[in-house]
Order: sequence, then structure tokens, then C-alpha cells
Amino acid sequence: MPYPFTRHEHWNDVGTGIIGVLDIIAGLIIYFGRSFSFTSFHPILFLSFFYLTVGTWSIFKNVLRKNYFDWRGWVDIINTFCLFSVYSGSVFEIFWLLGIIIMVKGGMSLFLITTRQD
Repeated sequence: MPYPFTRHEHWNDVGTGIIGVLDIIAGLIIYFGRSFSFTSFHPILFLSFFYLTVGTWSIFKNVLRKNYFDWRGWVDIINTFCLFSVYSGSVFEIFWLLGIIIMVKGGMSLFLITTRQD
């Protein structure tokens, strides 16, 4: 399905699992961004740059594969914008919905790597 590597490449599963957990954490931060103040919390800035890199890489990789309908790279770019906005103190009303979408993406990644059968 979305992760086209063989079962012998276990480190890809580990990396996907870590990114899935980070997606859930970032989604929770964005979801609760209006309730709690995360302004100038440096791990959020790190996550923002991390997701900028991951999202750009994912979009670039999928364009090279001619896979134009993959949405996860675009969610990572939206995640970057939301995390940077939370870091700078500008939280918008739509962030609760975007936080849920990001958590669903992380949960979907964890579900796909734990239930895959090769």
C-alpha cells in the first residue's frame, strides 16, 4: 500500500513508527494550541522544521514517482504551518480540525505498519 518496501527493511518500519508517533504528538499540540500556551517552546520549533523537511521530501519523492494523489506530504506541510503558528502564538480557530487530521494520519501510519502481512 503506501509504504512500498519489503518486510526485510525493518528500519523503514521503525522510522515510519517514529514519524507516526510524532504526528500524534504534533496533532495533540495543535489541537490543544488554543487551550495551552506553547509560545516559544523550542521543541515545537524543531518539530516545525522537521515536518518541513519530511513534507518537502515526501512531495518531491511522490512527484518523481508520478504519484500525484498522495496527501500525506501536504499534511506535513500544513503541520509545519500550524506548529510554527503555535510556536509564534498565532492560533487560529481551524487548528482543532487540522490537529485531528494530523492525529488520524499518525494513527493510520501506525495501523498500516502493525497490521501489514507480507
